[in-house]
Amino acid sequence: MAMTSPSSRALERYKSAVTTATSVLGAAMLLRRVLADVLPGTALGALLLLPPASARRHAVLIEEFDGALYNRVFLAAKAYVSTLLAAAPSVPLMKASLPRGADAEHVLLALRPGTAVVDVFDGAKVTWRLSRKHDGGAGRRRTTEDAREVFKLSFDAEHKDMVLGSYLPAVMARVEAMSQEQRQTKLYSNEWGKWRTVRLRNASTFATVAMDAALRQAVVDDLDRFLTRKEYYRQTGRAWKRGYLIHGPPGTGKSSLVAAISNHLHFDVYDLDVGSVRSNTELRKLLIRMKNRSILLVEDVDCAVATAPRREATGSSDGGSPASKNHKVTLSGLLNMVDGLWSSSGHERILIFTTNHRDRLDPALLRPGRMDMHVHMGYCGFVAFRELAANYHGIQDHPLFPEIEALLREVEVAPAEVAERLLMTDDADAAVEMAAKLLRGRKAGTGEDGGYIKQKLHVGPRRPRRPPAARRAVLDEGIGGSSRRGQGRGAGTGRRGGGEVRGRGRR
Repeated sequence: MAMTSPSSRALERYKSAVTTATSVLGAAMLLRRVLADVLPGTALGALLLLPPASARRHAVLIEEFDGALYNRVFLAAKAYVSTLLAAAPSVPLMKASLPRGADAEHVLLALRPGTAVVDVFDGAKVTWRLSRKHDGGAGRRRTTEDAREVFKLSFDAEHKDMVLGSYLPAVMARVEAMSQEQRQTKLYSNEWGKWRTVRLRNASTFATVAMDAALRQAVVDDLDRFLTRKEYYRQTGRAWKRGYLIHGPPGTGKSSLVAAISNHLHFDVYDLDVGSVRSNTELRKLLIRMKNRSILLVEDVDCAVATAPRREATGSSDGGSPASKNHKVTLSGLLNMVDGLWSSSGHERILIFTTNHRDRLDPALLRPGRMDMHVHMGYCGFVAFRELAANYHGIQDHPLFPEIEALLREVEVAPAEVAERLLMTDDADAAVEMAAKLLRGRKAGTGEDGGYIKQKLHVGPRRPRRPPAARRAVLDEGIGGSSRRGQGRGAGTGRRGGGEVRGRGRR
C-alpha cells in the first residue's frame, strides 16, 4: 500500500474546507432570499443582527471660512446654537460672553470645542457639535490665529432630505428674522487680520451734525440716489460703491458726519487701521470679508499713505521687492482697494476717507473716479451755531445772536469748540454767553482756557519742518505709526482749505 505524503494530506484538507465553506455560503444566501420573501425588512434585520437604518448616521461639516470669506451658514449656525443653549435643560459645558458695547441682557452662549447640543425638528433629532482644527502642516507651530472652528451637524440617514431641504433653510430664516428684530449698527476694527466688532452707539444724525444746510442736503441726496441705482451700476459695468473724501480742520465734525451717514443708511462701519495691516494680501482679505451694505472708513488717510511706497517697477507689492520689505502696505494696494478689481468684491459699499490736510494727499488718490464726492467740513458759521444752540438748549433766538453772527464772520472757530462751551452748563443763557465770550477772546487774539491766557489756535509760529534727510528717515519707518497718527489729528494751522463742497455755515 502506497504511503500518502504530508503535502498530499494538507492539500486534501484544504480542498475539503473550501468545499464546505462554499456550501455554507450558498445555503446562507438561499436562506436569506427565502426569508426576504417571507419576513418584513425590520424583522429580517433583527434576525440577521444588522443595525437598523435609523442607527446609521450622516453628518454635514460647516466650517468657519469658505475660502477667504466668512461662511454665512456657520455664522447663522453659531447664532442659532446660542438660542438652543439658552433653552436647553442641561448642557455639560458652555461659555458665555457679552459683546463689547452690548447691553447686559444680550449675553451670548456658545459651545465649547468638543461639546454638543441636541435639537428636535419635526420629530427628528439632530446634533450640533463644535470642534476646532488648525491650519498648516504637522511641523508648524500651532497658534490661536491658525485655529478654525467647525460645526458638525449629525442626523439619522433617513432624515437626510428633511435636514438639507427644510431644517437648514429654517435655521437660516430664523437667524435672519432675529437679526432684523435686533438690528443694531455695528462698528468693526481690524486686529490680526480679522474684524472685531462692537455696537456703534454714536447717535449723530444729519439733523444734529453742525454743517451747512445745502451741503447736508447734497450729501443726503447723493446717498439716497446711490441706494436706488443698482441697475444703473450693473448696466454700466461699474462696482456698486461710492467714495467720499471728507476733509477739514480738526473738530469740524468729520467723524460725526461718518456716524450720521451710517445711521441714515443703517450700514455697519468697518474702521480700517492701515498701520496694523501686515501686507497687501491681508488688506485684500479684510476687504472681501466685509459684508455688503457697509461702510469702509480710513481715518487720517494722509498719515496712512504718507509712507506707503508705490509698487516698484521690477517687484511685486507683497514683499517681492526690496522696497516692500520695509513697508506693510503699498500705495498701489490702497489704490486697488479704492477702484481696482478688488473693489468689486462686494455690493452697496460706501468708502470714506477723512483727512485734516487734503493738500498732503497723493494726487493718485484724488484723481477723478476714485473719490466720487469731496466734502469740506469747515469752521462754524452762524447757521451751524444756531443748530447747535437749538440741539443742546432748545434756543431758537437770543439777544446775543446778532453779536455772535458778526463775530463768526471775523473769526475761525471749530464746531467742537462751540459745542464744548454750550455743554458746560444747563443754563441756556449762560451757555450762549460762554460761547460769545469764546468768540470775543478769539477776535482779540487771546482766549481763556482753564484759568490761563493762550494765543488763539490759528495764530503763532508754525512748527519747524524737518530737513529732507530727516523726512526720508521717517518714511523708512513703515506705514501708520501711532505717533504720526497723533500728529495727523492735531497738527497744522487749521485754516480753511479748498474743496468742491464747503461745509462752513452760511454767514
